[in-house]
Amino acid sequence: MNEIAPPRYRLVLPPGFLLIPVAHSTDDEIADLVRRHYRDLPRDSYGPQIERTAAQLVASARSAREAGVLDLVVPMGVPWRAPVSLAIAISTAPAPGAADPESSASESTEIVTTTAGEAVRATERFTAPATADEMAPLLRMRFRWSIPDAERQLLAVCTISGTVDPELAPIVDALAELGDLLLRTLRWD
Repeated sequence: MNEIAPPRYRLVLPPGFLLIPVAHSTDDEIADLVRRHYRDLPRDSYGPQIERTAAQLVASARSAREAGVLDLVVPMGVPWRAPVSLAIAISTAPAPGAADPESSASESTEIVTTTAGEAVRATERFTAPATADEMAPLLRMRFRWSIPDAERQLLAVCTISGTVDPELAPIVDALAELGDLLLRTLRWD
């Protein structure tokens, strides 16, 4: 089987964010990456939280790996004081054909300039979850770049999830802006 090499790219990540190479890491390697990230925290008080975080990220990475995701980008700093979260999944796909519809009717699509060149960005907002304690996607941005010298594209999906609380709207918007800024720093290595 002739496997296609993954594209080489870089992102500028703010402090506390971690890029997890899910496609080329084992579950144990991902758990160790999380433990190393929190190596300066005292194990007696934070050890159980670190292990829960590692287990959650291993489960997320396993699902992402099965879906063909190369890398996940997640905030790993101090937990948000609001029930809102951001995650970015990066993968590849064949270059779209002229007749391939890329966005749904509820998405707004535009061409944006990034460090890696022009990208197609589609943004979609979702209705809030039905119950107050349910976490669900609130906003999703999809970026698509043509990979240089390849007939493939790099895809990045930034999802902001949260609960039904309307007071969270400014935080959702701020996280969407942060996700957009992060993905605009993508450059080819």
